[in-house]
Amino acid sequence: MIDRVDGVIEAVGEDHILLRTGPLVLRLLAPAYFLRKVRSGQGLEAPVYLHLQMEGNRVVPLLVAFPSLEDRSFFERFISVSGVGVRGAVKALARPASEIATTIARGDVKGLTVLPGIGRARAKTIVAKLQDGLAQEYPFAAAASGGEATAAAEAASVLRQLGLDSSTASDLARRACEELGPEAESGELVKLAMRLRGT
Repeated sequence: MIDRVDGVIEAVGEDHILLRTGPLVLRLLAPAYFLRKVRSGQGLEAPVYLHLQMEGNRVVPLLVAFPSLEDRSFFERFISVSGVGVRGAVKALARPASEIATTIARGDVKGLTVLPGIGRARAKTIVAKLQDGLAQEYPFAAAASGGEATAAAEAASVLRQLGLDSSTASDLARRACEELGPEAESGELVKLAMRLRGT
């Protein structure tokens, strides 16, 4: 099993990264929101998801790269939905994973349909399959407005990357959002959440 890759980016395409690692150049599929953050010549260490896809009578390995372990975890949940394949999921994730997770947690079917390749029927299926689980990680999402939920979700995501468990991260992000209000940016929420954690 390949867990992560480390190398230098040779090129960035519409849906992939060419990464030189030692004598090899790997073609890594990547979501659009991740591709917007990287450039040629940049060093990259990224978690990957390996998928073996059958094409006719041959097996084609697909490696998908992510900016964080949490984003990979969300991707694995996303492709667990019937009818959402690996290539389709990579194409659909045009927005940050935390944003999409919050949209699902709110049960916002219409919000999902703006993603490439996600029609209303598939959006309903995604919400039906994933909403309950994601609502536990983003308990404030259903009651929050779109902007507030997104900032709070991004803050919770950062807090989890800093080592906090999901429940603590979500609770601190919610408390920070309540204190600073809906106009607060995710960075401000993270700073306040870390202060709240120390109290």
